[in-house]
Amino acid sequence: MGPFKCASPVSRIVRKRLRHGGIEFGWVGGAHLLRHSLATQLVRQRRPINEVADLLGHQSINTTALCVKVATSQLAEVALPFPGGVA
Repeated sequence: MGPFKCASPVSRIVRKRLRHGGIEFGWVGGAHLLRHSLATQLVRQRRPINEVADLLGHQSINTTALCVKVATSQLAEVALPFPGGVA
């Protein structure tokens, strides 16, 4: 056994299990779904957005924000303070 060379095998496994469970999914239904779910759960647990970005390997917090857009109410609570902004 070794690491996957790409996300395709993981995506196939995830899609197959979702179909088997009768779960409908849109265009995001593979390995990407796992990443989005992890990011959303971390934000719901009030983890700092920069920590979520690091875990996902994102260089920009903006990329992470796209992954967790479904958790926008929680995003406001974990946002980093703006330098020079109101405390």
